[in-house]
Amino acid sequence: MITYDDKTKGIIESVRRFVLPTFEPCDAATFKASYIVASDVKCEGKITALFDLIVLGSIEASELDINGRFVCLGNCNVNGSIIVHNNIWVNDIRAKTIEVHDRIVAQEINCTTIFAYGSIVVGKILAVGELALSSKNVICGETAYGAGKVSANTVITGEPIDLDDGVDAVVSPSVYNSSVIQQKSPATTRTKPAESTDLILHGETEYAPLENFRGYLDFLVSVAHDDENKARFTHWKNVLCEAETTVQSGIGSYTNVAILLWLSEIVSSVYFKSWNKIYKLFDTLEIHFKDLVQRDRNAVECAIENYSEWLCALSILNRFGALIDSTVYNVAYELVISNLGLKARFVSGRLSEKGWQAHAE
Repeated sequence: MITYDDKTKGIIESVRRFVLPTFEPCDAATFKASYIVASDVKCEGKITALFDLIVLGSIEASELDINGRFVCLGNCNVNGSIIVHNNIWVNDIRAKTIEVHDRIVAQEINCTTIFAYGSIVVGKILAVGELALSSKNVICGETAYGAGKVSANTVITGEPIDLDDGVDAVVSPSVYNSSVIQQKSPATTRTKPAESTDLILHGETEYAPLENFRGYLDFLVSVAHDDENKARFTHWKNVLCEAETTVQSGIGSYTNVAILLWLSEIVSSVYFKSWNKIYKLFDTLEIHFKDLVQRDRNAVECAIENYSEWLCALSILNRFGALIDSTVYNVAYELVISNLGLKARFVSGRLSEKGWQAHAE
């Protein structure tokens, strides 16, 4: 068993965290401080973290038990259970059982059971063998499939649900939304059309022709079923208002690249897939930052208010980074990681050595 703490040799201390350049394979490991591991992690047994654990590569273990946040930019493969007492942000996660005491955000999830106190947000596919249970929402960019059931206040899939029992596998939501919203009463196993209009179609027909993103996002806030979605749509409105004002009033002196990260999430969402105005804002700002980086990369900043938003930015870079010009992406990545605890010179070295994709694939 290996223990990592504030006295471990070879680590780098930065902003109340410790950076471990290389993780040595072992039979069990315990992290007694907040750590950023800048390599793949392979452990035959259990990994325990008493605080936050951020892994820039992939992770393999028999069990994970993490008291803080868990971030993994690569793939996470665990034979047994994963227990995280805060957020999970990960690329592809596979385990027998996942228990998260806040929300989980991933590109793909494959598990037998998953229990989340917050929302389960999946960029692509949720594969569940028995049960996916969220106290809030289950949102899939593509679909959910497998032999299991799904239970949440709201279940949204970008494509029709592909569970073995079809829509009947959604056992107790307030709303199930695929390409056409459907509601399912707890007292029956049959679905009926919702009285409300499909939110996405409503936006495309009523608001997109007028390029009225403010009205559309106000509408989405008004029909949102929980505070998390209300906050998300409100944030999107603020981002788009700032982007529009910046482009109209003169973009030359604008230096906050965070807006491009938030815009990449918005243009990738199903809500704005047919909005030319949103794509034009993104393209204009991307060209601006590409020119700015080429002139003076040190002039670019990433103004984000709190740790939670820094983690959101990291997740967005992982999911939607391919949309952003590579030179701008590298600068944004360095700024985000630096504010999560890594020293800028260390990040630059890692990027020069292997780059993002080496850690994300």
